[in-house]
Amino acid sequence: MQSFVAALAERVLGGQSPIVIGLDPRLDALPTSVAPGAEPAVRITAFYREALPAIARHAPAVKPNIAFFEQYGSAGYAAYETTCAEARRCGLLVVGDIKRGDIGSTAEAYAEGHFRLANAVTLHPYLGLDSAQPFLAHCRADKGRGVFVLVRTSNPGAKDFQDLPVGGEPLCDVVARAVTRWGQDLPQAHGYSPVGAVVGATWPQELARLRALLPHSWLLLPGVGAQGGKVADLAAAFDRHGLGALVNQSRGVMQCFQPGDRDWLDRVEQAAAAFATECRAVALGRSSRQDQQ
Repeated sequence: MQSFVAALAERVLGGQSPIVIGLDPRLDALPTSVAPGAEPAVRITAFYREALPAIARHAPAVKPNIAFFEQYGSAGYAAYETTCAEARRCGLLVVGDIKRGDIGSTAEAYAEGHFRLANAVTLHPYLGLDSAQPFLAHCRADKGRGVFVLVRTSNPGAKDFQDLPVGGEPLCDVVARAVTRWGQDLPQAHGYSPVGAVVGATWPQELARLRALLPHSWLLLPGVGAQGGKVADLAAAFDRHGLGALVNQSRGVMQCFQPGDRDWLDRVEQAAAAFATECRAVALGRSSRQDQQ
């Protein structure tokens, strides 16, 4: 069984861009031509059934945010399951944006349930190692899953806790060191462990420091576009091979059209292609600069 980190690295080395497209469905932003008059969950799954094949031509992965599905109750959760399955059918890796963090049998249940649907998931670290252990067990070679632990989030309020000094360094740095430890005994692929980190693209001035603290972690970089992050500021996240980071964008691709646009699918594919080209240029530009040093 190929692991998540191996599959991701090989897709990027094979020419795909190091991007992940966020799936955050909003009813008021869906095309009016897709399942008009149907229940929300039906419209959402119909939208992604059309959009995901186009996304798969340009991105190695998608990141469905479970909150946007769960708000519609059991039908919404079923739509999340269907969307994850459809993405994998299209050959996309799935990063379940679930942000779980609990202990004991509760964490085990979360891990069992969500790794049925996704290749990797996002986690809160606040409860410590024992809250992550049930998920890390799925990152062993025989299961091949991955996790992205929240280290430096993209929102302005991140400073409320993540900047607090702990032993002379900010708390986010302490968490980054823990993420490195959590992944050190797990199988690596192309130099990276299956324990990645979420680092907001809105903090480019901190990126090089956190990259150094997370030498074997894939970085998931949210915050590009609507939150103000810029792809051009993210070169420090990548290694000389263009690996090590996934740049996320949601609205800039999946809401790049007006609901009434008849050519919405073409617009989505064009936006995905442009985003992929931009990110690949930054990743490979990093490689070129290192070769010149």
